[in-house]
Amino acid sequence: MNLNIVAVCENEQSARALEVAGKELGYIISCEIQESNKIENKLSEETIKSSNVVLFVTNKSIEEIEEIERFIDREYYEVEPKFVIENPINVLSEISSDLN
Repeated sequence: MNLNIVAVCENEQSARALEVAGKELGYIISCEIQESNKIENKLSEETIKSSNVVLFVTNKSIEEIEEIERFIDREYYEVEPKFVIENPINVLSEISSDLN
């Protein structure tokens, strides 16, 4: 399965880890960073709609995500940044196996 994942990350380190792991696994990974109530590299509506799943990489609750309404009706997963930074391939592989 060629996964297309959009990720909302609370830091650049987790976004970079996902992008590198995604490239290695052949997945399409698009990340935005939400830090200090600011959105960097904001995902377009088209990018979100074309994805298979949304991954929230945050220590916050989902309700604290900026502009959360953009992700309504999308299947999503939540994970703490430390798990993505430590083993992004495992995180992406678990999502892939769950979707299959």
